[in-house]
Amino acid sequence: MKALSHHKLVFALPGILLLTVVAEGADLKVNCSKGGTIGAAIAKISAHSPLGPNQITVTGACHENVSVNSLDNLTLQASPAGASISDASGGTLDTVAIGDAQRFAMNGFTVNGSVDCFENAVCRTQGNTIQNSQVGYGLRYSRAHGNSVSDVIQNNNGEGVVVANDSRVVLVDDTLQNNADNGASVNAALLVLQNNLTTTTITNNANNGVLARDHATVRLSVANINGNNNNGVMLLEDAVLRLDFVAPAVNSITNNGNSGVHVGDQSFAFFPGSSAVVTGNLSGIDVVCSGQFPATRGALTNLGGGTTNCVEPAPQSQQNRESAEPARRAPFQ
Repeated sequence: MKALSHHKLVFALPGILLLTVVAEGADLKVNCSKGGTIGAAIAKISAHSPLGPNQITVTGACHENVSVNSLDNLTLQASPAGASISDASGGTLDTVAIGDAQRFAMNGFTVNGSVDCFENAVCRTQGNTIQNSQVGYGLRYSRAHGNSVSDVIQNNNGEGVVVANDSRVVLVDDTLQNNADNGASVNAALLVLQNNLTTTTITNNANNGVLARDHATVRLSVANINGNNNNGVMLLEDAVLRLDFVAPAVNSITNNGNSGVHVGDQSFAFFPGSSAVVTGNLSGIDVVCSGQFPATRGALTNLGGGTTNCVEPAPQSQQNRESAEPARRAPFQ
């Protein structure tokens, strides 16, 4: 019996030590200017501490394509001296790709290329500049959840931000500007634009500020969408736009090259009172209803002086609504 107990203790002890190492995580430092790479640090974490919490603090200019796969609780942190990650693939790969990774964070980098969050990953980015991508987007989420705070997504050769395939994403105080297609594209997903210290701004993009389609939902709470070459917001294929009222700030959709909001086939836009200023867009009509069965509420009264061709039913009083309801049947005895 004593011998058996001794063997159990020897067998259990390595497991206890391993769990202790995993629980403590790793705090690694990488200086790319001296030959270090983020990829090598991630490989070390994958081998020894895949569950985290882990942090990699980076200094210098890194030329590599970073892949984060199935790691939990990893933070990439740019040092106060600054850090950048530049695509080394010639535009064939994402510069930073995060797949099936939980609680991933990336803070303070200049990324010359694209960032892709996919396959049920949870990605939080803050204070990054994501620019000059050649793969068709700057920041993409596909089957993922994401929070982007105070990031600048600019000068990419396609769309600034892509949110697709049931993703749920919140942009807070972000700037999406000077991208070669839509500022943001939302396809069968949820995108929320919020303000905290400043506001989310989508400006000077070559196509729409926001394109939403295929049952996508976009909530503005609060955002400035202005100066885009086409529409401020374009809704197609059962997309929904809702503008929230967060006093004293309001949503602003102005000075876009076409309409402020284009409501296409079977899509719906809701403009509650005092939630927005949708005016001054260059087509001459600020909210356009087109195609089959577009619908709006509040577009006749709550655009801050903007114009529309949308038709809405006259509002019913509560009394009229109640009188129009069929009499309720008594429950069966």
